[in-house]
Order: sequence, then structure tokens, then C-alpha cells
Amino acid sequence: MTDRRRSEDYKQISGYIPLELALEFKSICARLGISQSDALEEMAQEWIAKKTDVYALNVQKAAPKTIADVVRINMAKLKRCGVKNLPALAKGEVLPTPGDFAIITSALAIPEEERKKIWQETFKISVYQDTQGVKVFKDSQGVKQDECEYS
Repeated sequence: MTDRRRSEDYKQISGYIPLELALEFKSICARLGISQSDALEEMAQEWIAKKTDVYALNVQKAAPKTIADVVRINMAKLKRCGVKNLPALAKGEVLPTPGDFAIITSALAIPEEERKKIWQETFKISVYQDTQGVKVFKDSQGVKQDECEYS
């Protein structure tokens, strides 16, 4: 789990709200078993989406192309699903296991056709023939990394 206090990817925000609201917020977080930070992150994303058309258009209406897009857009919701490495998945630094992919897409109720598109875009495979045999590469945003060689 990420230590948010020491992470450069997180920033503390604070404010004052009425006592009753604060107590109810803490109580609901405890009942649901989610951290207050996760709940605040989810609320901030929803609030920003309501207040700014640009954010709402980019996050809500643009169909995510890869699993990194899906995770980045839905980070707060996915933290409760038990998928590890969410920050790395959101940045595209690691790829999800098939099991994690299934958990993520199920938790977000992504339709099967959309899942297939996201899977294909995330795991693009290109194959080319050379004199040594066929090499298979993983295409990651234009950067190709040698995964395996068949001779």
C-alpha cells in the first residue's frame, strides 16, 4: 500500500466542516470499511466533475482506451476491490494480471464488448518476420520491448 504522506503523487488538503457532518462522515467510512482519504478522493473527483465541464468531459464521457486509463479515472472506486499496484497500473508502469483485469472491469460494470477493446488496446501485440525467426513484441505507446523470441 502506498504511504500517501511520503508519496509525491499525493497532497494533503484540509478544511473545516460542521461537527455533526464530520462525525457522520467518519462513522460511514468505518461502517463501509474504507479510509477517509479514499472517501475524500472519491468526493473530490465527483465534485470537480460537477463543477467543471472540462473535467466532466475528459473523465466521464471519453471512453478509456487502456486499463491504465480505466484505473486512473476510477482509482477511488477500485481501492476497495483488493487489486494491488493501482498507482503503477494507473501510470501504465505495470500490466494487470488477467484476474486483476477481470476484477477491475467487473467492479466497474464494464460491458463485455468494451472489455475486449480495452484488453486489446492494453495488450497490443505486433509480430514481424526477420532472418532469425519471428520476434514478438509488446507495443507500449510506441516503445517496443522484447518479450520473447521464437526461432
